[in-house]
Amino acid sequence: MATVSLHSIPSIITLYIFILIASINADLIQETCKQVPDLKDLCMEALKSDPKSKTSNDAHGLTSVAIGLTAKEAAVAGDQITRLAEQVKGHEEELIQCLADCEEEYEDAAQQLEQCRVSMDEKEYHEVVMFVEAALNDVKNCEEACKNVEEKEKKELIEERNNKVRDMCNFALALTIGLQQHKNHVTST
Repeated sequence: MATVSLHSIPSIITLYIFILIASINADLIQETCKQVPDLKDLCMEALKSDPKSKTSNDAHGLTSVAIGLTAKEAAVAGDQITRLAEQVKGHEEELIQCLADCEEEYEDAAQQLEQCRVSMDEKEYHEVVMFVEAALNDVKNCEEACKNVEEKEKKELIEERNNKVRDMCNFALALTIGLQQHKNHVTST
């Protein structure tokens, strides 16, 4: 029969608390992601991939993580478009213009999404919504700038990046709107 020493009890208690917190956090992520049924899988995958989610204990914390992940995704897209622009030869004018426009749009989107972090810290959800919607508009402008690009491979790469950033923005936006509605409901009662 195994015996437990008194010295191991604090370790056992600590392990139990850690397991309990992880379970509660997994439930919080799942509940939070129910707010975005069309993007639930993306929401779950994104939030579970970020270690900050493990220490978030409410929807505000998880939405902050979502905003951070979205800002990071926009920056990655901007970097990839910049690298693509560096590879394009001078005779591909339509593609060159598309990439130049997209570089500008993604720089703006990244700035908008970074500003979201400040507004999230201040719980100014209406500002976060405004900034995320502006970032979505930047993605739309990139798409518009590239609609006539004929080189299929590069166009598909740009579309893939735009789709990923759009989805990230939409899931962050939905979570923020949920927080805004909750805040409005609480302050009106």
